[in-house]
Amino acid sequence: MRRFASFACVLTLLFVCGACSTLSVNADYDPAYDFTKLKTYAWLDDGKAPGSDVRINNDLVIDRVRGAVERNLAAKGYVKSEATSADFLVSWLGAIDSKLQVDTIDHFYSPYGYGALGRDPFMTTGMGGMRRTTAREYEVGTLIVDILDHEQHKLIWRGTGVDRLGGNDDPKEVTRNINNAIDAILGGFPPVP
Repeated sequence: MRRFASFACVLTLLFVCGACSTLSVNADYDPAYDFTKLKTYAWLDDGKAPGSDVRINNDLVIDRVRGAVERNLAAKGYVKSEATSADFLVSWLGAIDSKLQVDTIDHFYSPYGYGALGRDPFMTTGMGGMRRTTAREYEVGTLIVDILDHEQHKLIWRGTGVDRLGGNDDPKEVTRNINNAIDAILGGFPPVP
């Protein structure tokens, strides 16, 4: 019985944690390219994020993203080298967009009890029910990692991660979220033929 309770707790925890993640990842690549010849990499434009959004284009975020990418590529056996001798180049882009979520809930209640039971079908207002509409603004972050052929400077692989951003300003949490996003994005690199 104790073993079953432990298993149930772990299963519940995995379900709850899995339901919290909103990160969606996809990748696109050139299927004709031979990814097996890639061994060394370098940063295109020194790894600086192009753009004018100060929430992304600052040294703290740049260092976190670069560190996560370099750690992930090193774990896959790729070696960082000089730009002149690298087999491929790495670049990244980031964006934060505001979105609006509008929800309408029709309760089917009237001020006199359950409106659905005694409601006149031809009556569209008044006792027919109560409707509530709420609007919430939230932010969505997009992180793109590009892999380019060194000789042609041509895009050969692109991974994209999109996630709803929380309001957490804790540096450890931000670092953990960036690491998780980069791990998920680069999980599909190199592509398996």
